[in-house]
Amino acid sequence: MRSVAATPEDAFEAAHDLPPSQPIRFTRPYAAVQAPGDIAAIEMVRTVPSSRTVFRHAKILNVVEGSCALDTAESRHVLRPGMSLALGTGKWCRVRPSPSVRIWAIYADEQFWRTQMAWFLPDAERVIAGLHPLEWDGRAIVLAPGIAVLRQVEPIWRQMSILRSGTHSPEVVATHTLELLARWMRLILPYFLDEASETTTAPWTPINGRLTDSGSIGYVGQAIRLLRGRIAEPWTVGALSRELSLSRTHLTRMCVQHAGAAPMRLLTELRLTEFARLIEETDISVMRAASEVGWSDPRVASHWFHRRYGITPTQYRRTPHTVPEDRQSHAIAANDTSR
Repeated sequence: MRSVAATPEDAFEAAHDLPPSQPIRFTRPYAAVQAPGDIAAIEMVRTVPSSRTVFRHAKILNVVEGSCALDTAESRHVLRPGMSLALGTGKWCRVRPSPSVRIWAIYADEQFWRTQMAWFLPDAERVIAGLHPLEWDGRAIVLAPGIAVLRQVEPIWRQMSILRSGTHSPEVVATHTLELLARWMRLILPYFLDEASETTTAPWTPINGRLTDSGSIGYVGQAIRLLRGRIAEPWTVGALSRELSLSRTHLTRMCVQHAGAAPMRLLTELRLTEFARLIEETDISVMRAASEVGWSDPRVASHWFHRRYGITPTQYRRTPHTVPEDRQSHAIAANDTSR
């Protein structure tokens, strides 16, 4: 009989029957999820495969650009723009970009996620078989709401990410997170429902308003492409507005409406995403990585990195997030070598 676990890691291993001789090494890159109602939204860009990783949270990966293969212990999936994959607590996965992929990863306490989703889906008979949260066994579930829907959701994820910057009280974070979650769910719930099921109520509809203004979205998309493509330049709101032939006020209003952040805060988020990729995928110094994304002072880069991941770039690099090999892992590896 297994002894009582003395640490969170021991408790996790005991709950998931992991071999005590091969303990998991837990890191804190996604430690923003602490309370049961916490939801962390993190934008990631990958150009090299990740190692097998496991989290103490449910995760939802949403592909917005590029594509990747995602391996789990039970299955392998090819994810393209507009596709989402949910995976339960304690399930390892590995991302293989092809050749690069931009993902919004959402992490949440699994029990909270199940409870919340069950509240959004009160009639289990109307839900596609296997997708209702009370039926889910934690294995990978793939949805394809489409890139148009995910582009509408992306500003919501960015607001979730910014919300957790440490500048708001826990109560404001909790209430605003639930508000954003409800807006997100309103957009994707139709993809959980069985079209053949009978209904006596009005169907869920997409969010109304300026999100459908293709002209404005085009300007914001152009702004984002400019910032990503020339990320190291010393941008200002004035310089960006001149590039787009827009007024500063109009540009700011559109960025907040359609990207979830004002232009310079959006630039910070884009720089942070690319900086995190360089820290994850290369061995260049923190100073050089900061310089390549436009931060002349590496302390600024470290500050924003710490806000998103809870640790410094150096600590992140020193702490690999790995999963012990097990029989299922060996089976996946054997399949890899036979292809």
